[in-house]
Amino acid sequence: MHVIFIVVHLTQRSRMQWARGQKIVLNRPIWRVLLTLCLVTCFSAASIASQSKSCRDYSYSESIGEQQLWVDFSYLASNQLEGRKTRSHGAQLTRDYLAQRYSAIGLLPLNGKTDFELTFTYQRGFSDFSGVNMAGYITGKTYPEHYIVVTAHYDHLGKKGNRVYNGADDNASGVAALLSIASYAATHGTQTSIIFLATDAEEQGLYGAKGFVKSPPVQLKAIKANLNLDMLSQNRGKNRLYVTGAKYFPELKPIVAKAIDKAGLCLVAGHRSLQRGSIVSSRTNWRQASDHAAFANVNIPYLFLGVSEHPYYHTVNDTVERINPKFYFAAVDTSLNVFLLMDQMTFDSADK
Repeated sequence: MHVIFIVVHLTQRSRMQWARGQKIVLNRPIWRVLLTLCLVTCFSAASIASQSKSCRDYSYSESIGEQQLWVDFSYLASNQLEGRKTRSHGAQLTRDYLAQRYSAIGLLPLNGKTDFELTFTYQRGFSDFSGVNMAGYITGKTYPEHYIVVTAHYDHLGKKGNRVYNGADDNASGVAALLSIASYAATHGTQTSIIFLATDAEEQGLYGAKGFVKSPPVQLKAIKANLNLDMLSQNRGKNRLYVTGAKYFPELKPIVAKAIDKAGLCLVAGHRSLQRGSIVSSRTNWRQASDHAAFANVNIPYLFLGVSEHPYYHTVNDTVERINPKFYFAAVDTSLNVFLLMDQMTFDSADK
């Protein structure tokens, strides 16, 4: 409104000067101000249009199997698993459940193993520790010798006294989404071979993903991309899901653009550093924030899907009861779409 008013006013003044036979002299600073105001107005309008794009409404397809998804999610975040801390009884129960689900879905163990466990060791301080990743795969129809690794860490913080850190958003949500995507992929097939990797010891320093990359069950050069799912369900704040990685691997930008266009929620490229009310530092390095960092550090392209930080992060309040199911289902459906777009990537015949 203000920009239009100024332009009309100047136009009328110019006409008066012209009518009096006076030379019209346009002041450069004035036009700079006008241009700036126009740009601000245009960007503001675009921002308002973006914010009105269904950020409070969610849609999702039947492809995610929402009933089984919620069963998986609820169990993984239940008190029975005692917070899934690495090397705890709850972590063992989690692995038992994942093995059962992997088998039911139709995933195969890697390297001819009879189980889905991939053990690894790591050092913290002056002590050595061990952890157990859970990995299963399906063979691609077009590029069977190329792999996409879908990751989600299953460990969390465990218990402190009688207080259970359930880790519903962090990261029962990601693991349940991994199972949903695996079920779809096993049923419909993929063009690339897919490894579904539920990692251990992420909370302690991404050790499960690091262990996988350090001793991969397939040749590292055969791994073409990583899709990492970490914290998909908590919509407090801006009701947005974030996707990162394309900034560092431009070949993934078309995938992100298509995913944003198709998403049944507000999918944003890049990560907000901090949401209002968060108790966590805003200086998060999102490139190193989760398991995708282990792949990025060896130059394997990745996309990372997750919400931003929120007040329930790493507290006993991160529970299923505080999750909006519709937002979560839409986030999983979006994750599935991103996965399908990544599976459509083509490779040079020389790479086959």
